[in-house]
Amino acid sequence: MGDPRDEVGDVLARELYLSAGLDLGRAHGAPRVAAAVLGEDCLHVVRPSELPGRALIQRDGLNWIIHFRGTLTRSQLNHAIAHELGEWFLRCRGYADPDVEALSNRLAAAICVPRPAFVNAYDELGDDVPALSRRFCVSESMMVLRLAECLGPPTALITEKVVLTRGDPWEWPTTREEWMALVERVRADANGLSLLNLSDSTGRVVLRCR
Repeated sequence: MGDPRDEVGDVLARELYLSAGLDLGRAHGAPRVAAAVLGEDCLHVVRPSELPGRALIQRDGLNWIIHFRGTLTRSQLNHAIAHELGEWFLRCRGYADPDVEALSNRLAAAICVPRPAFVNAYDELGDDVPALSRRFCVSESMMVLRLAECLGPPTALITEKVVLTRGDPWEWPTTREEWMALVERVRADANGLSLLNLSDSTGRVVLRCR
């Protein structure tokens, strides 16, 4: 069984899409979902210096506005809008810290890549991470994690700062040194794991159970 938080993300994303009247079998993108839920005028571009991060949702009278940096790439914008919309939706459903922080990234991924739409794309494109990423306008990092959430193969995304795991349970390392040693062992001898370097991010490595 996968992480139950993945299932919560899918359930909430389904509720969000249905409330917006959108088809879960299509890749609408987070900006379209936000406009359908919050109103067509909910997105507001600002100068980078005006925001502490990539995006921020704030109440403006009776409306909610998502402010975002105008310098974002399409995939960065998609993720940033999904993250803000996800946090807003979680709080509307009564979630509070630290649950919001724990679930917001999973919900954002499910907003960008709804499970039914992923299944349709996977039937067409298979395990082609770059092609899937382009289809959903997301980073390859998000796509490999979402692939694990939807299909179950134990997966670890190793970045310079954190290690994120998704999919079915696996006996992963618990320290940074053990992670680096595992990567080197997989480079020398796969031993049931495959190693993937992401084409859109330097310094990131993915380990997946085959």
